[in-house]
Amino acid sequence: MTDKTSHSDVHGTPASAPGPEMVEPSRFRIREVRIDGGGAEVRVRGGGSYRVEFAVLHDCGMCGNAVNQVIVGLAGEDRAQASVWNGKQRSGGGLKVVNAGTSVEALAEDNPGPAEWVDVTCELVVPDEPGAYSVRARYAQAYQGRLMTAEGRALPQPEYEDVLGWWKVDRPQGPGPESTIGTIIVEA
Repeated sequence: MTDKTSHSDVHGTPASAPGPEMVEPSRFRIREVRIDGGGAEVRVRGGGSYRVEFAVLHDCGMCGNAVNQVIVGLAGEDRAQASVWNGKQRSGGGLKVVNAGTSVEALAEDNPGPAEWVDVTCELVVPDEPGAYSVRARYAQAYQGRLMTAEGRALPQPEYEDVLGWWKVDRPQGPGPESTIGTIIVEA
C-alpha cells in the first residue's frame, strides 16, 4: 500500500511540492530532482516505470569506514525500489571497488577529499491507481548498493536486495514526509 492522496485531491488541490533540497541530517543532501525529464512533481496518465534523476551530496564524517547507500522508493511501501549511490564517507572522487574479493564486493565512491555533488538516475514503478505518490529517499548501511552515476551505470551491477530492505529499518512506517524528494501524480 502506498501513501497517496485521495482521487479527489489529484483533481483539486495539488500535492505539496518538495522543497529545493532534501536533507538527511549528518548524511546526505538531494537537489535538482527531475522525474521523466520534468521537475520534482509530474502528472502522468497512468502508472508504470518513470525515470528519476537527481544530484546527491553524501558527506558523513561520523560514518567511519562504513559503506553507505542512498535508496529511493515510494512512501508507504515495504521496501525501497532502487539503490542509487554507494560509497564511504564522501560522494565524488570516481569509481572504486569496495570490499574487493569478499561476498559484499561492490562498486562505490570513496572520495578522500571534500564531498562532491554527483548525479544519479534510477527507475521507479508507480501503480495505475489515481493518486499522488511521494518519492522518498533515505540512507542504508548494507555493505552493498548500486552506484548509479554515469560512470557506475556504464558497468553492469545487480540490484542488491538487502539494501532495499533498509526502507523501514529504525522507521517502522518508512521514510516520512521530510524525506520527500518528488511527487508523481497519476491522473484518472
